[in-house]
Amino acid sequence: MKTIALIIGHSAKRGGAANKTHGINEFQFNEPLAHCVAEKLMLYGFDPIIVYRDSSYSKLPKKVNQTGADIAVSFHCNAFNDKANGSETLYYKYSLTGLILAASIQKEVVQCLGLKNRGLKPCVASYKGKAGNRGGLLLQKTSMPCVIVEPFFIDSDSSLELVQERFEDLAKAYALGIKNFFSGDV
Repeated sequence: MKTIALIIGHSAKRGGAANKTHGINEFQFNEPLAHCVAEKLMLYGFDPIIVYRDSSYSKLPKKVNQTGADIAVSFHCNAFNDKANGSETLYYKYSLTGLILAASIQKEVVQCLGLKNRGLKPCVASYKGKAGNRGGLLLQKTSMPCVIVEPFFIDSDSSLELVQERFEDLAKAYALGIKNFFSGDV
């Protein structure tokens, strides 16, 4: 049985980006979503583990590694200018398996939501002394393939409303992307 670490981005105290109109932040959106994805994964025979960030971001990779999971998926939402839209998935730049996992999930999320496909984004924590990308630390320091999913821009009212309508379908898309990754059907 494959174990999947589902990481809820941010924390209850520091909720991440937010939508002003609807009064919801990344953590508030992604906590129930991660639990819904976990239910769907169990139907496919996977063993999901929900991971919360307790303290500093720098300690999160160690906490994820302690799960012994086969892969990790971190749930986030983008934000920019209340108008941008689209779906993207981040992976560790030097992980071919992470790239394949990202592609598998991205395909299902884009198909589900129908938002602009912003693609797969390679990330690093640091490279030759230069600062890396946001999220790069988690992607680089986990002992298993790990991706960060950004299915939509939470600050866009129209995107948030669409995703709320398709909430259950989005959970199914994540689970199917993970299932397809393990079955090699990418």
